[in-house]
Amino acid sequence: VDHVVEVGGPGTLAQSIAATRVGGHISLIGVLTGRGGEVPTAVLMARQIRLQGLIVGNRRQQMDLVRALDATGMKPVIDRSFALEGIADAFRHQEAGAHFGKICLEF
Repeated sequence: VDHVVEVGGPGTLAQSIAATRVGGHISLIGVLTGRGGEVPTAVLMARQIRLQGLIVGNRRQQMDLVRALDATGMKPVIDRSFALEGIADAFRHQEAGAHFGKICLEF
């Protein structure tokens, strides 16, 4: 693919590198599988892939994003919602890695 949005981190980075075309781009925006691990640098270099780490913005930027989403009608993919009292179940659901989309807490 041309551009991978990598949210898993070290546990899925090798898979993202394998999926990226020669000269493609990986945006690393999450570390759901941990903060440390190996990076297959030889493959990254051989395929001339650009790897860019990104962090989230500040509160004002978050509010700007929410306004933009409201204006365009875009909706996030929600996998499952949990009552606040079920937060431990929500974390177990995330840890299982079977979700697709956002896991939400309702309060």
